Amino acid sequence: MSHPASLASTPGPTKQRWGALSSAGSAPGAHDARHRLQRALYFACGVGAVVFGFLMLSGDSGILATRGQVPEWFWWATVLIAAALPATYLATAFAAPMRVLHVIAIICVVGFLVVQVAWIPVMDGLTLANGGTPWLQGINALPSTLAGVVFATRVVWVMPATQLVLVPIVQLAVSDTDTIDAVLDGCGAVIFCSILTGMALAIVESGDTLDSAAATARRLASERAVAHTRERELARINAIVHDDVMSVLLAASRVGATPAVQEQAQRAQSSIAHIIEVPDATSRNYEADELVAVLRSVSATAPLSVSFTESVTASGPVPGSAVAALTEATAEAVRNCCTHAGPEASITIAVAIDAEGARVSIHDDGVGFSPKDVDPRRLGIAVSITERMHTVPRGNAQVHSRPGDGTIVELAWSRP
Repeated sequence: MSHPASLASTPGPTKQRWGALSSAGSAPGAHDARHRLQRALYFACGVGAVVFGFLMLSGDSGILATRGQVPEWFWWATVLIAAALPATYLATAFAAPMRVLHVIAIICVVGFLVVQVAWIPVMDGLTLANGGTPWLQGINALPSTLAGVVFATRVVWVMPATQLVLVPIVQLAVSDTDTIDAVLDGCGAVIFCSILTGMALAIVESGDTLDSAAATARRLASERAVAHTRERELARINAIVHDDVMSVLLAASRVGATPAVQEQAQRAQSSIAHIIEVPDATSRNYEADELVAVLRSVSATAPLSVSFTESVTASGPVPGSAVAALTEATAEAVRNCCTHAGPEASITIAVAIDAEGARVSIHDDGVGFSPKDVDPRRLGIAVSITERMHTVPRGNAQVHSRPGDGTIVELAWSRP
């Protein structure tokens, strides 16, 4: 019924700071720019892990040189956390879910600090051979960058700051480096780490800015679309009432009809005249049969075959705001059917009104679509149907579709 391009999600939060893990459940489209930039940064970190790992292989302070000078399990742990694990971003950055990428980053950041500090008790007062220093110190900019990507808050500056302290302490504890050189290495480490962390943080924040602007644009477009739909439906219903219903009832009341028909027609004219006189049709309540009549009129102008069924098991007033929302959402659903379901498709509208409320089901047997393939930035059903129903207290709407199986739109309003 609805083409994928016309379906959109409800605009989500405009900005999410520490949204690493929780953003996985947010509304689609809420963090598009942020996530695209984070994926690009993760991939760059994967490249950096491979390059740094290769450069750190040889030399007196290299990965291979330290093997045999530290316990085997510790050597493997440092290689895994500092180089191998972040290198997996080369394969996962643009394929894995964001939640997985964030978890990898957190493990790398926290794990790096743990193994960095663990050099001291692991060496147990011994020093590395040939004046070597822990090779881990030369790759600390990588986890610092990952911290800027995954946390994206000012707290990430703690990571570079730790290197100002840990680098000289670890070097003095496990190598023959003198104090001045160790302090200078710490200063160099904090500068290098701060530059990369700041760049990562700035890039992610620019994504938040873009997402915020996009969310504002979607919200404004949604408000305009809802207002346009409401005006269009009120104008159409007024035209039907003035041009069609009133003329038919007028004729029934004057042209040789039985007294009973004339009396019913006159009562109907009075009711419709009252509706017309009300400045805002949503300010009054409607009876169940009035709601059915209005919904039935929606199908009258559809170019496709429309089957209309009704089930009224309980009377009771329905607020005008709920009637307007149900009518507008039904009309939009029918328009989508006629536009996208295919020329051979048929439409079924089923209305049920009972003691619990009112429900409308619009079903077509057309081509259908896959909701996951819909661009979340596009507006359409989400604005004119889903959001329209959500503007009414206790209103709800759901859209179900699969390619080849048609589409079902379910609208509901519950009584208080």
